[in-house]
Amino acid sequence: MPKKFKDDPAKEQPSAAQPGADPCITLLDYILLAAPEVLQAQPVMEGASALRFWQEIFEPAAAGEAKRRLQAVVRWPYAERLVYLAREFLKLDERRQRYIVKAARARIWWRGDDLQRFRAIVEAHLAYRGLSEAERAEYRQRLMSVAKTLAKRHAA
Repeated sequence: MPKKFKDDPAKEQPSAAQPGADPCITLLDYILLAAPEVLQAQPVMEGASALRFWQEIFEPAAAGEAKRRLQAVVRWPYAERLVYLAREFLKLDERRQRYIVKAARARIWWRGDDLQRFRAIVEAHLAYRGLSEAERAEYRQRLMSVAKTLAKRHAA
């Protein structure tokens, strides 16, 4: 073997302990390898398994968040988002956690926003849901008008 290759460290290959090394890895195993701490039972979970709890209170996987193979590893954006949000959620006090859970039951998803902003989002969602179909159409029309104004300002 030529000397120049003897001193070069081998390219790092994923080990079995790295998340994403196995393309058939399950969501539970991926999270266990990436962030086992988020799978610990918490009082707010009320006896549900941690994985099920996270899947119920955070937005379901989007089309672009599927598991995919990249060279020697598998990336799973949905699993990574669950881990991120779970870690952020666990930093919150119990009152804020319960608010997020209650909003999720109404299918209003927390995306890691600060709670003041999230409360405004929840209020806007609930107000919109209370509108008649004609009021919703008018609301969407006003939003598009504002968006076009902003686009013109940004282009100038």
